[in-house]
Amino acid sequence: MSETIIGYINSIPRNELIVLERDVQQVTPFGFKFTDELKLYNYPESHFQRSDIVQFLISDSNESNTATILLEEEYYDPNDESESDFRKKFPSMLKERIFEITKIIKYLVQQDCVRELGFSISFCDEIEQIKHASIESFENTVVADCINSCPPNTLYLIDK
Repeated sequence: MSETIIGYINSIPRNELIVLERDVQQVTPFGFKFTDELKLYNYPESHFQRSDIVQFLISDSNESNTATILLEEEYYDPNDESESDFRKKFPSMLKERIFEITKIIKYLVQQDCVRELGFSISFCDEIEQIKHASIESFENTVVADCINSCPPNTLYLIDK
């Protein structure tokens, strides 16, 4: 059982996908990768059979498939010697970590090749609600939801 951040974009050519993945990995300390191996549990029925989307994963590291440490409500003290080196690379406050997650989403949405984007932040891939948001408003919505209850078990659909 773990926290996950799973998303999808419209399908784009493989060479563009590789470049986009590398570009995102360069702007974040978190893990990011495109994959076809994810199960979109509790996503709307219309998403299950789609072959025109590419899935992505935002995680604790490129070696991980979960965002358990990213979404912990604990405060990390980067100056504390007892804090692991792994945690020291993340922003110390949950709100700051959520803003970093939304930066990745913004980066993806701003790419011309991305016409459609959805992502979920959930515990055990449970989706309890779906929220539509504009590019301008989604960040405030996601941050507020995560501060209220993290993870919010919500699928966010960004209207582009």
